[in-house]
Amino acid sequence: MAKQLYITEKPSVANGFANVLGLEISKSDRGRGYAENNQVIISWCFGHLVTMAYPEAYDPAYKSWRVEHLPIIPKEYKYIVIDNAGTKKQFEVIKQLMNRHDVDMIYSCTDSGREGEYIFRLVYQLSGTNKPAKRVWISSQTDEAVKKGIDEAKDIREYDSLSQAAYCRAKEDWLFGMNFSRIYTCQYGKDLSARFKEDKRSVIAIGRVMTCVLGLVVERELEIRNFVPKVHYGVVAEFISRESGISYKGKWQPKKIKGPDPTEEHESEEKYLSQEDAQEIIERLKGQEAAVKKVEVKVKKEQPPLLFNLAELQSEVNKKFKLPVDKTLEIAQSLYEKKLISYPRTDSRVLSSDIIKEIPKVLNSLAANAVFKDFVLRIKDFGKLAINKSTKRFVNDNKVTDHYAIIPTYVTTDISRLDVNSRNVYSLIVKRFLAIFYPQAEYNTVKVETEITGEIFVTNSKTMKEPGWKEVYEVTPAKDGELISTSPLHLLIKKEKCAVMAFDLEQKETKPPSRFSDASLVLTMEKAGKYIENEELREQIKTCGIGTSATRSGIIKKLKDIGYIRINPKTQIVSPEPKGEAIVDYVRLSAKELLNPILTASWEKGLLMIQNNETTEEVFEEKLNSYITRTIEKVKKNRGKLANTPHG
Repeated sequence: MAKQLYITEKPSVANGFANVLGLEISKSDRGRGYAENNQVIISWCFGHLVTMAYPEAYDPAYKSWRVEHLPIIPKEYKYIVIDNAGTKKQFEVIKQLMNRHDVDMIYSCTDSGREGEYIFRLVYQLSGTNKPAKRVWISSQTDEAVKKGIDEAKDIREYDSLSQAAYCRAKEDWLFGMNFSRIYTCQYGKDLSARFKEDKRSVIAIGRVMTCVLGLVVERELEIRNFVPKVHYGVVAEFISRESGISYKGKWQPKKIKGPDPTEEHESEEKYLSQEDAQEIIERLKGQEAAVKKVEVKVKKEQPPLLFNLAELQSEVNKKFKLPVDKTLEIAQSLYEKKLISYPRTDSRVLSSDIIKEIPKVLNSLAANAVFKDFVLRIKDFGKLAINKSTKRFVNDNKVTDHYAIIPTYVTTDISRLDVNSRNVYSLIVKRFLAIFYPQAEYNTVKVETEITGEIFVTNSKTMKEPGWKEVYEVTPAKDGELISTSPLHLLIKKEKCAVMAFDLEQKETKPPSRFSDASLVLTMEKAGKYIENEELREQIKTCGIGTSATRSGIIKKLKDIGYIRINPKTQIVSPEPKGEAIVDYVRLSAKELLNPILTASWEKGLLMIQNNETTEEVFEEKLNSYITRTIEKVKKNRGKLANTPHG
């Protein structure tokens, strides 16, 4: 009897598929690497089982790192099973299953994304089978989602463009890593060892994404070191109304300058005062009467934040709980495999329209959890659950990439059984999701302008009117530097006379840019387009950052592990190690574009174009090979510049 073979990415995921397929994976099944019954067989990878071969697999001479060998650009790439006993054994198990005479259909059940596609395709390729295969594409691990994914599985060939993009990404990383690591090591490894008093020639690791991220960290550090603080001053006046007795403070504002159009005004660009100028204002205004010039009362509304994608989740978790980004990804993946959240490796912050029908089911399941019950009941108080003008902001098929935003599933759990970090991450995801069904938060804002002989002092008041979605989230604190009053400013009346009780001279110092945390670095990688001045190019790559949601935290971790950056374990603040700075020095000599997000994001854009059938892998590889050849030759010629490198 013919059987269907299902391959998952990990053993833990296989359990969920086994439940749907009517299988129970026993301890002995785990030992032999698969489980089966009369209809189906299920097996699993351990993540990657196959990898790209090293250069010496193409020519034994490449075992020695020599400049004359470079660039190394294979005409046909070789792939090998990862050299690990357990991995090799599992690969052989899957290979035999794929080639078994009674297997007539293979289902790819690896994670639904570029990397998951690559994991399966490599195993399928090296197995030597030519049997038909189907792709199971799911966004959550619930039984219902898995069943639907199996029922609606498509011919694997419909995902060929995704597969081609995955292969090209791997080739790109291989070419960058193998060629640039070798040439920089050959040309600068001895110098690096001498700088750091090491016995052996240092290996200089260069990567397409990794080196760009290192460049961002080093550049930020140099900005901080070279920053020269400027002291500036401000004037604060303390007022009391002669009529109502309301006391409040106001901050001096620069005068507005008339533009070319008499109806237009803008504030002077120079907002900073010298101590002499500030003191002169105080002396000039002492003893003068003040009057209320303007009282502006408004209601301001604040919408709920968009849903989490992985980078935003990592950032939020880092701010609230100081967890490293790789730890957050690990927790999110675990929650996904426990069926508690949707697929975490997503760049989308909105939902697709087809998931909307599942929302009531998710809300009902959350209502069964004591921690979230009251929040869900409040949503029911707001009336009928429907896609209205407000919630449309969170549903947009055009803004969904491979997967929609991270949200909870309808699977319930007693969150007290989760470890504290998992509980915190899960709760954040749930609350972010619940918040989108709440009304906007509303504030009463008052802006008062008080005049003293032509000089204007501004006071702001901001009070919560309706918390709306902030019943779920904490209220965002006021912006740093904003003068917020708790006095009842709305009771002041235009032209009301005020006494000036005192003047204060404020002294402030300009601050350097902040160092990255590992979470803000992930967000920077995601939003690489902000570094690009060319508007057209910025628009082209706005959907592509540096790396992908699946790889960014791993890249940061690798930079830390190889000693190029350090991450403070308490604050997660990132700073470069001396060796990392030295490597950036070398790269600046002859291939400084490797440090630029423009180049890295442009290559990422090319991969997305392959995935979307907007270009071919042949065109992409031709451009890639040309760039590698051209740049390697440039690095060779620039060897002589070493004498001019800064040695710190």
